Amino acid sequence: MENLYIIGVVTIILSVGVQIIMLSLQAGALRRFGHRSFWLLCAGSSCFLVYAALGAAPYFVTLSASMLTNLLGIGLAFASVGAIFGVWGTASLFRRFGQLQRASIGASGEAA
Repeated sequence: MENLYIIGVVTIILSVGVQIIMLSLQAGALRRFGHRSFWLLCAGSSCFLVYAALGAAPYFVTLSASMLTNLLGIGLAFASVGAIFGVWGTASLFRRFGQLQRASIGASGEAA
């Protein structure tokens, strides 16, 4: 059982670490470029950080079954909102990249 606990904690640490790195990259791009896609991606990453924190709570605090159900339900809501913002932000970023590429081709007369 201890091995499962350790695997769970390492998974949480890895997930939170990657999410923090992604959020910092997105925030840097937002400061640099100011495009709404980065706002959306930052919002999605923030929601997933909350989801990860809520999901990690049972590893560190003993909860009753009803409290655990409520906590995980709230976590699912954050994950759902985060997924929506993440997909919307990614689609917006890809759309903007396509616009910039078409403008670049039009300006130079050749593919970038």
